Amino acid sequence: MRPGLVVVGAVIAALGCGLIATLFLLASAPAVTNQLSVRNLVVGSQSSYSQEITPVSSSSGSIGVTWSTTAPANVTLTPEAPCATSQGMCPTGPPALEWTQVTSGKGTDPSVNSSIYLLEVVNPGVVELKFSATLTLAYHPPSPLPTWGWGVIAGGALVLIAIGGVAVFLGLFLPPGVYQDHSADVPIRRTTDAPPEPPADESDQHPP
Repeated sequence: MRPGLVVVGAVIAALGCGLIATLFLLASAPAVTNQLSVRNLVVGSQSSYSQEITPVSSSSGSIGVTWSTTAPANVTLTPEAPCATSQGMCPTGPPALEWTQVTSGKGTDPSVNSSIYLLEVVNPGVVELKFSATLTLAYHPPSPLPTWGWGVIAGGALVLIAIGGVAVFLGLFLPPGVYQDHSADVPIRRTTDAPPEPPADESDQHPP
């Protein structure tokens, strides 16, 4: 086992996991919610009231309506866009939410597909009524990264996790000393003894 390699691998893998966790946090950011309220608005008999609603974002959002009246009424929430042939706003399709001859209602359009909505209340009766409503506009803020940025970060995180995993595996199962130079362990003996001198010739010691 090589503890140092295990520690380095664990740190690298943790960095990769941290990047993945950051991506999940950015992707699951909470929705931003705004509310608009109308309280006790008087609508006369055989008349109507309308109000334009502008969502903060026209993508990845929803719009909900909760309302009540003191007498039966017709209530609609319709997406609109600038008219093509004249000034002003025109419906872009059927109402997203609609109620007929009732005194209260609640509904949500889960996919906001227009930049402007028209909330309209029609009083078909012969007596005036009071209208109250709460509109809830929810949307997810735009992504802080482009699509390719998500891919680059996710790919880099996976590479770090793979490298860290390999390093941890090697650190756990690689025997110590595999790359050790065993020749360096052989001690080198040094001596300071001088070599013996050759024996002297006897003829030099006893001259004739």
